[in-house]
Amino acid sequence: MVTIGANDTVLTAAKLLVQNNIGLLVVTQTQADRKLVGVISERDIIRVIASARTLEIPVNEVCTKNVVTVRGNADVAEAAKGMNKHGIRHVVVVDDCSKPVGVVSMRDLVGERATLTAILQSNEKEIFHGAD
Repeated sequence: MVTIGANDTVLTAAKLLVQNNIGLLVVTQTQADRKLVGVISERDIIRVIASARTLEIPVNEVCTKNVVTVRGNADVAEAAKGMNKHGIRHVVVVDDCSKPVGVVSMRDLVGERATLTAILQSNEKEIFHGAD
């Protein structure tokens, strides 16, 4: 999970997305307190550019504040359901105090599915081909 302060600029957010090869940053009041303010995604930054606004505005002015979250003890299915229900590609994982501790992305879920499928296929091959 990569965070950005609410008063940091949209330009800084764009640079962090590129540097970390990710599509979403968790916006916190400050880097130290981890109080969840919102999220800013590639799409949010594109909207800023398309509206001809400066990239020097604070992230807090353009971030999504109604954040979909799941608790840390939630299963993968709950995260997937939240993404599907809200038409989003990321959910923020929070602890019992609602502080962000991670992000689950659609890419994570696709990777998980591919891994599970590969394991199942590997086991089927072992069963049907007489491997150890």
